Amino acid sequence: MRPSPNPTRRRVPAGRANLATVARPALVARLGHRIQFTVRPIVRDRGSITLWVAVTFVAILAVAGLVADGGAKIRAGERADIVAGEAARAASYASGPDDTSRVAAAAAAARGILSRSGMAGSVAVASPGRINVTVHASATGPISGLTYTVTRSATAQLLLGVRSGGTP
Repeated sequence: MRPSPNPTRRRVPAGRANLATVARPALVARLGHRIQFTVRPIVRDRGSITLWVAVTFVAILAVAGLVADGGAKIRAGERADIVAGEAARAASYASGPDDTSRVAAAAAAARGILSRSGMAGSVAVASPGRINVTVHASATGPISGLTYTVTRSATAQLLLGVRSGGTP
C-alpha cells in the first residue's frame, strides 16, 4: 500500500527541480516521503552600502556644522577678550600716575573703548585703584543660525601713588 502524502510537504510543479531531488537524489529515492527540507530565503545585502553612506554623510554634516558654529563662538570670545583688555589698558593709562580723582576719567576712557568697538559691556570701579571691565559679544552660527553670547572680563590696576611709592 502506498503511504499517504504528507500534508506539510510542498509539491514541486512539473518541470521545476526541487532542491532535495537535485542535491541528494539517492537519499530522496530511499527515504521518499519521510524526508523534509526547509528552504531558507536568500538574504540579500542590496542597499546596505547606500544606507551606510547616507548615515555617514549625515554624521559628517553634523560634525561640520558643530565645528563651524563652535568656531563662530570662539571668535566672538576672542573679540570680547581683546576689547576688554584694551578698555582696561585705556583705563590704566587715563588714570595718570598721581591723582586719585582720575578714577572717573579712567572709567570714561574704558567706556569710550567699549562704545567705539560696538560691543556691549560694563565698567565698574571696584576700589579706588581697580576698574573691572566686562564685555558681552554675540555671534550667529553660520550653519545652525543660533546666536551665541559670550562674556569676557579684564581688570585694570590703576597707577596711583607712583611718585610716592604708595599702593592703592
